[in-house]
Amino acid sequence: MLYSPRFRLFPTEEQRVAMDWQRDTVRQLYNHALREFNKIPEDAGTIRQRVWMVRDTIPGLKDWWLDLNKVYSTVLQKAVERIRDNINSLGKLKDNGYNVGSLSWKKPREYQSR
Repeated sequence: MLYSPRFRLFPTEEQRVAMDWQRDTVRQLYNHALREFNKIPEDAGTIRQRVWMVRDTIPGLKDWWLDLNKVYSTVLQKAVERIRDNINSLGKLKDNGYNVGSLSWKKPREYQSR
C-alpha cells in the first residue's frame, strides 16, 4: 500500500492570517457560486454543464470582486467545481437510503491548526 507523506506545519502568525483570509475568500466564492448555480434551471444541462456555466463567470467576477485576483485561478475553479462533487456525494448517500437534504450556505468558522 502506498502512503502519502504528511508534514506538520507550524505557520507564523502572519502566514496563519494569510491562510485564513484565503480560506474565507474561497468559502465566499463557493457560496456565491452555489447561489448562482441554484438560479440555473435543471433543464439547462447536466450538473457538470451548469457548474461550468458558473465557473466560466469567474473572470468577470474578478473585475468587481478584487480579492479574487489574489487567489490562484485553479483554486477558484476547483472551489466552484466542488459543487458538482458535493451534489454527486449527496446523490450516492441518497441512493444508499440516507436521508439527505441539499447543499447549503457555508458559514464562516474559526480555523485553528493544532
